[in-house]
Amino acid sequence: MLPFRENPVEWGWLVYLEMFIAGVAAGAYATAALLEANGRGNSPVARTGHLLAFPLVVLAGILLTVDLHRPERFWHMVIASEVFTPILKLWSPMSFGSWLLLLFGFWTFVSFLDALIARRRLTLWGWRADRTLHGTPLGLVWSLIGAVIAFFLGSYSGVLLNVTNFPGWGHSIMIGAMFVATALVTGMAAVLLIEALRRQTDWGDVAGIVRATVVLVAWQLLLVLAFVVTLGRAGLPVFFTGGSLVAILLAIAFGIVVPLILGAPIANPRVHSGRVALFAALILVGGFLLRAAVVMGPQHG
Repeated sequence: MLPFRENPVEWGWLVYLEMFIAGVAAGAYATAALLEANGRGNSPVARTGHLLAFPLVVLAGILLTVDLHRPERFWHMVIASEVFTPILKLWSPMSFGSWLLLLFGFWTFVSFLDALIARRRLTLWGWRADRTLHGTPLGLVWSLIGAVIAFFLGSYSGVLLNVTNFPGWGHSIMIGAMFVATALVTGMAAVLLIEALRRQTDWGDVAGIVRATVVLVAWQLLLVLAFVVTLGRAGLPVFFTGGSLVAILLAIAFGIVVPLILGAPIANPRVHSGRVALFAALILVGGFLLRAAVVMGPQHG
């Protein structure tokens, strides 16, 4: 049993939500990039990923700003206040993460505009529905670069925890990998949920994303087990007590095991759109609980 440690919570629910939403944004864009790499960059499912990623990045940025002790000074993270020039501290996870969020925001904004134009919701000079970025060789390059940025954004929160001087987060080297997994699976799940509810989509692409998501959920389960093993005797009590324990158990049961049972037999998503929606919703809830448990545990230990 750990000795009692009085410690004020540094990161609360706003940070839990910001980390989760940023991960979903990264995973949604990576989903669209995966489709683009398979020649489906202009498909309805890929366009949903493009339309979803940018608003989520904006929301994540708002949550991050609101959580600051002085929200009005958020720009100090990217601009040197004395000389008003851009500042990037590669040795500072907070500085690097702020620029990463800004860069990903720009990348997803371009794809967001492209998706609006493709769906004839917007026209912009020579940028028309029959002349979009995605679905072209340049769009493939844009998507692949965006996927790399999404990977770093998805793993950033986990890496930040590992390097934070706080007992507990340094016990396992698997936190970063686990956060990448949750970003990918929740991003795919968000796209699947929207497509299942829309019911006007390319069901072939949906079926492919369901299969990929099932594989990633299984991978996520293996990473969670590796996380538990690498915690060691000193780290286990930090995460497997109180609210963190409840969140981890619920995440495994309803966010991993049940989706694996639901997702494996979905051969025809058009017929089983309700099951696809439930499959996706449970993964989203499980991904949030898993990330929240990792952030929560050491702060309440």
